[in-house]
Amino acid sequence: MPKKISNRLLLLLFAGYILLLLLPAGTMPLMESTEARYAEIAREMVVTGNYLEPYYNGIKHFHKPPLTYWSVAAGYKLFGMNDFGARFFGVLAAGLAVFFLYRIARLFFEKQIPALIAATIFGSSLMFLTVSRLASTEIYLTCFTLAAQYSLFRQLYDRRHWSNALLYGLFLGLGFFTKGPIILLFTLLPALLAKLWDPEHRKIFSWKETALAVAAFALVALPWYLLVAVENPGLLYYFLKVQTVDRVVTNRFHRYQPPWYFLYIFPATFFPYILFFLRGLGNWRSLAPRLKTSLIYIVAPLLVFSLAKGKHATYVLPFYGMAAILTAAAVEQLSMSRLRALAILILAPVAPALAAAGWFYPPLAGQKPWLLAAALVAGGLLVMTWRQRTTDRYWGWLAGFLLFFSSVGIWGVGIAAPQMRGYEQMATAMNRIDPQRKLDLLVYRNFLPSLSFYRNKLAVSGPGVVRETQFQTEASYRPWYPADEAALKAFLAGRKRLFVVVNSGTIDTFTGTYATRCEPVFLQRKKSAYLCRTTPEAPAAD
Repeated sequence: MPKKISNRLLLLLFAGYILLLLLPAGTMPLMESTEARYAEIAREMVVTGNYLEPYYNGIKHFHKPPLTYWSVAAGYKLFGMNDFGARFFGVLAAGLAVFFLYRIARLFFEKQIPALIAATIFGSSLMFLTVSRLASTEIYLTCFTLAAQYSLFRQLYDRRHWSNALLYGLFLGLGFFTKGPIILLFTLLPALLAKLWDPEHRKIFSWKETALAVAAFALVALPWYLLVAVENPGLLYYFLKVQTVDRVVTNRFHRYQPPWYFLYIFPATFFPYILFFLRGLGNWRSLAPRLKTSLIYIVAPLLVFSLAKGKHATYVLPFYGMAAILTAAAVEQLSMSRLRALAILILAPVAPALAAAGWFYPPLAGQKPWLLAAALVAGGLLVMTWRQRTTDRYWGWLAGFLLFFSSVGIWGVGIAAPQMRGYEQMATAMNRIDPQRKLDLLVYRNFLPSLSFYRNKLAVSGPGVVRETQFQTEASYRPWYPADEAALKAFLAGRKRLFVVVNSGTIDTFTGTYATRCEPVFLQRKKSAYLCRTTPEAPAAD
């Protein structure tokens, strides 16, 4: 790399990176259940015009504040209700996250190149490349976390000014409005803990600046909570007890993982950079004091999440930025030529694996020429990475390989979606038969909100589907959730034709129980769709 890159070239690189993230954003169907949830809630906001109270397949859903839903809905307004629209603003948030990480790194490094390497590592880490293309809260939370950290570190290590406090409170408020108090684990908690040993952290803001930050936070974060709490009695307790305390100390949401869960999630999703990160920790004594202190911005949230009962792999993404900075510090001090070579050797099997995927994974059998071309490109990128392993260009080529590999992976998931958890192709088959969306859809004993999204019409789910319904009357949601077999039979009796989605292999049981005749519409491994007609001559139920 040159010793310094101009701002114009940096802007071009930044824009090109966002474009590369956007290219595959519309090729993969929305996946159950996370993406489908955010996409469907945003769709219902657009259809009903109610942007204050999130509804999820006809039922109020207060698991998260609405900022992510609003962002997805804004994407629909620009690009239509489709996969690309749902993910567009998430990709922009990812680009901003890389920008803020670069600005943070410039505060830690005297030279530009280590800061660029830090941004390159962060923007090409496998977890970040995956989450940046998904419609979910994590990428927005990561963006606001890094923006808040930049305001904090700017006050610490650059120009002290009241505007840093204002921006710190603003970005904390936006993060809180995205995913609640979790942003404080990556920002406020480590900053407070660092006061125990770091003199620079002991007086970050004056009392007036602190009051300004608190006011900015409150004005951004709290109004929506107050408005919906007034309209929905008992909601404040639900936010504090169920969505905050219970997520930490109980397994209420069925996301229990052992305490060591993130000790293998982080290395796996930060590979191959984890090799250099760990080697840098071994050189701990030579790190600058500021970099040593920055480790608390990883350790504090990692410890809290490890002790919590509920866990998800993407929860820890916001600290990958600080991990990238520490990794860049390590490679600035140590050449680590053997580790550079080892990383390439470990990644080398990816190219032949891509070439062979069409022969060994049946859903990709029709993509063999494309997979062979992808394998050649991946191999070429690895060769260039090998040739540059003694220079700083190594990191650019390695990042290019990871970015290309992740894009091919997303494209492959789009092809194989019917064998996984994507239902766009199934919905498309139904929409060809029923373009006006006049026929109802029953998801029998399952809950698949992506079908509501792609049909642009609420699907009926049940019986036996459990939802939180304490914030609205039963009459408002019951038409979409038959409570038992009798209610489902009454629903079917009022419809001559409808679509039915059942677990594969159980359609005969359904037709025998509910007196229907069904023809296949879309068959796949886990769940299949049928067009069914009622048969009134069938015997009555017991």
